[in-house]
Amino acid sequence: MKKGTASVSVLGQSPSGPPYLFERINTLLRLPGLQRFRAAVAYARWDGIGLIASQIEILLKVGAEFQAIYGIANGVTTPDSLLYSLYLQELYPTHTYAGTVEDAFVNSTFHPKFFEFTYPDKAIAVVGSANLTGGGLSRNTELDVEIECRRGDKFEKELDAAWNRVRAASKKTTLELIRKLKAQSELGSEQRDNETPSTKSDKPRLVTGAKVSPKPLFAKVFDLALTAKKAKILANLDPITVRPDKLYLQILAGETGAPAAGGIGYQIQLPVATLATFFGVSPAQTKQASFHFGSDVITVHLTHFKNHTHRVRLRPLRDVKRPAIVIFRRTAADEYDCSVVPPKDYAKVLASRCTEQTRGGARKWGVE
Repeated sequence: MKKGTASVSVLGQSPSGPPYLFERINTLLRLPGLQRFRAAVAYARWDGIGLIASQIEILLKVGAEFQAIYGIANGVTTPDSLLYSLYLQELYPTHTYAGTVEDAFVNSTFHPKFFEFTYPDKAIAVVGSANLTGGGLSRNTELDVEIECRRGDKFEKELDAAWNRVRAASKKTTLELIRKLKAQSELGSEQRDNETPSTKSDKPRLVTGAKVSPKPLFAKVFDLALTAKKAKILANLDPITVRPDKLYLQILAGETGAPAAGGIGYQIQLPVATLATFFGVSPAQTKQASFHFGSDVITVHLTHFKNHTHRVRLRPLRDVKRPAIVIFRRTAADEYDCSVVPPKDYAKVLASRCTEQTRGGARKWGVE
């Protein structure tokens, strides 16, 4: 390629694919020497980001940069996509940037679809119609243009100027912002595309064969080793839209209401991470929840206290000898079916399902 010239190619995606756009993006992320990846899109969802997340994290581990700016308050961008940005910032604070742009006018929309890859000798931009969503990267009909130029060329300088304008208009992503937008119902849901019934009931859903994301965001966080960072991330996952279906919780003798010697009682303590990730209770928030033990229904208030002590009185547990494991299965919003693991299965379930601890020596628990 001569200095001052650019190489241009067209990237097309159709429902009859492959190729899919996420495959091309992953290829560009894997090219040797990548120093920086920048993305500015109108809509971002974990079902799209999850298609390229593994490659992004490989880059961050070796010191490359990832900068992202997403449109918000549009009913499409999800809390999960924004929480993933904070997840990366917690793990790689020195070489990530997460920004958001909210439309300033009712009749004017933040609408770019911009991906830039910077290498020592060249820059590549992918610009077109695709957002950072599962549809944009694998299911929709999309048309994008890939432009490659040498470093220092006029086109690279124009790319940089365009990015700087978008970044100047952005605000840093914060947990407080995500919670506010979620409370105001201004963000989308990860369940929309695959689970919400369609109004076009006569049309089938497209199955592309692409693995839309490796796992839900909460499951990705649970893969981290037990560290203070992991505990902090889990405690802040209250705005996510895809939650675990089950919680396995070890209850111990010595908890309030459960004598240390006798080992029975009706109070249990919930680790702070379960309050956020499983029950969806934000710090300083109180939420009503109903627990079904057969025909017995116990309605309590779950409160996310700052001191991380969360005690719940569930009287059906008063005669359960401890240690034991209680299984909470979500049946609806803030509704849970509850059961106790038979004593003969306690050790097996503890080992296979209760793989989490807030700290060494604490009660064990797990989700799925």
